[in-house]
Amino acid sequence: MCKISNFLRCLAAAFAGLLVISSCQPESKGFPTNKKEIMDAFVAGTLDESYVPAAFFIHFPGRDSKVGEGAVRSHLNYLLQTNADILKVQFEQRVSKIKGLDKQETWDSIKAIPTDFYRPTFEVIKKLNEYVGKDVYILPTVYSPYQVARQSLGDDNIAKAAVERPADLKRVLGYYATALEWFVNACKEIGIEGFYMTTQGGEMKYYYIPGFFEEQIKPFDLQIMNLCQKDSKLTILHICDWEGTYDDLTRYVDYPGDIVNTPLVLNGTPFTVTDGEKLFKRPILGGLDRHKEIISGTTEDVENVVKKAIADAPKGRIMIGAECTVSSAPIENIHAAVNAAHHAGAEK
Repeated sequence: MCKISNFLRCLAAAFAGLLVISSCQPESKGFPTNKKEIMDAFVAGTLDESYVPAAFFIHFPGRDSKVGEGAVRSHLNYLLQTNADILKVQFEQRVSKIKGLDKQETWDSIKAIPTDFYRPTFEVIKKLNEYVGKDVYILPTVYSPYQVARQSLGDDNIAKAAVERPADLKRVLGYYATALEWFVNACKEIGIEGFYMTTQGGEMKYYYIPGFFEEQIKPFDLQIMNLCQKDSKLTILHICDWEGTYDDLTRYVDYPGDIVNTPLVLNGTPFTVTDGEKLFKRPILGGLDRHKEIISGTTEDVENVVKKAIADAPKGRIMIGAECTVSSAPIENIHAAVNAAHHAGAEK
C-alpha cells in the first residue's frame, strides 16, 4: 500500500512540472500558469489563440482500474501521459440488473439504492483532488438517471415501461437521481469545482414513445445537471450518441454546461463544431471523430486533423477532443492530438 501511495505522489509531482508554462511559453504577460487558469480563460474567451485546450477520454481496462488506488493511479498516469487540460474521472460503478420486469409485482418491489452507493467513486475523486486538484479541474463524470437505470432495467424494459408503467418508471428514475444528488453534493463538499454531465434517451429510436424525452428524460437530466452547474466553475455537457443517433439537438439548448460536446452527425448529416457553436452559443469540445485518425492513423495524421479542426472552427471556441471515449486509441496518438492543439499557433 505504501509503495502504491508513493508512486501516486510521484505521478502527481511529475504532473505539477508538466503545466503549460513549460509547453507553450507565450510572450504575453499574464498568461495562465496552470490548467485551471487555462480553462477559465478559454471559457471567458480571453485565452491566447496560440493555445487550444484539449482532452480525450478512455475507459481504463481491468477491474483494478475502476475503483481504489488502481483507479487513482490510472487517472494520474493518463493525465501525465497526455498532458490534457482537464482530468475527467470515469464513472465505472454499476447497479445490479433487475429481472422479471414483465410483472407489476417486480416493479412494486423495486427499492431505492443506498443514497451513498457511489461512495467508492467519490473516494477516487477525493484522492485525485488531494493530489492535483490545485492545478487542474477534476471533472467527475455524472451519468443521467436514465443512463444509470439502463444498467439495471435494460433499454427494452425502459421503453416498455414508458408506455405501460410510466409512473413506476418515473419512481425508479427518481431513486437513481437521489443517489446521483448525493454523489454531486459529496464532490462539492470536498472542493470539486466542475462536472462532466452526460445525457442519453433523446435518440431517434425513442421517438415512437409519446412524451418519453419530455416526461422521463429531460426533467431528471435538468434536476441533476442544474445541481452540477450551481456554483461550479467548469461544466461540460456531453450529448452521447453511443447508443443511437439524433436528428435534432435543439431540445438541449436550455441544458446547462459551459462547454458542449456534441455528436458529429445528425441523421446522416455532418454536424460540425461551427454548427454546435452557432446552436448552443458556447464553446464546443470536439473536432475529431472517435472512429478515425485518433484510432488508426499515424501521429502525423492526428496532428494534421487537429490543425484542420482548429482552422475550420470559430476562433477561440473549440476545445479539441472526440465526440465520446477513444479507449482503443494509441496513447501516442492522444498525446500527439493534445500537443498539436497546445501548439496551434506555432506555425503562424
